[in-house]
Amino acid sequence: MLVLLAGTVGLLVERPPPRVGLLERMTSPRLVNPADGQHTQVIRWANFLSDGEIGALHAAAASVRASSGEVSRDNGLREASWLTVFLNHRLRHLLPQFYAKLFAAARETDANHWGLLDASRHALNLRCAEYHTVLEQGGLPMTNHIDQGSLITMDIMLSDTADFEGGEFQTPEADGSVLTHRFERGDLLVFNSHKYHRVSPLTGGTRNVFVCEVWEGLERKCPRRCTEPWGACYCQWKKTDLYLPNETGGQPKQCPLMQKES
Repeated sequence: MLVLLAGTVGLLVERPPPRVGLLERMTSPRLVNPADGQHTQVIRWANFLSDGEIGALHAAAASVRASSGEVSRDNGLREASWLTVFLNHRLRHLLPQFYAKLFAAARETDANHWGLLDASRHALNLRCAEYHTVLEQGGLPMTNHIDQGSLITMDIMLSDTADFEGGEFQTPEADGSVLTHRFERGDLLVFNSHKYHRVSPLTGGTRNVFVCEVWEGLERKCPRRCTEPWGACYCQWKKTDLYLPNETGGQPKQCPLMQKES
């Protein structure tokens, strides 16, 4: 009788969904092969941000710069010609409406073009939120640059294009051509993170742009572009690979928890 009662009660209780293990989650992201990414389009949202929203983003970046500083790099060009303030997890708290607007644009664009952000993803967050200041002779000149490990990248132009020369957003295409994309103040460009993209060197002026990446992973608090989507964050200590081999596509990667010290 007790066994029957226990079985009967068990039928009335909704069982929780099975827990997904850490290693399973680390193998799960379906990353677009860069060769396939070249066949996708860059989608432009003209006038995505108003003047007031651009001003609020400048102010948020200034606040984070004052408390946490900024990072400089050269990208193979003039030293310290590319400066970055990492807003990252602070963006959601500093500018919640802007944060929601970004995600809505990412989801709408993805639903219309790629179908990457589907319900089978374990978690979708901003991997990074970066405020860039590009100075004269700065740029991103690499011909095969991708945002490895992310799903969707979004760029917003914050400067008037009359205030700088050069600094064009370009994408090497599958047919061997190079497209230069129209990118005006307030515009949003949304594209597959594994599509090759670059920025031609600035020949004059200053170029401010906001860049963020959506990935399948946790929201990170490290002041950099994190490399670890799950588990403890090791990116402050060393460079590691992203994922275990993935049978559903993307590039095979080594699990950081199994990676030996070099």
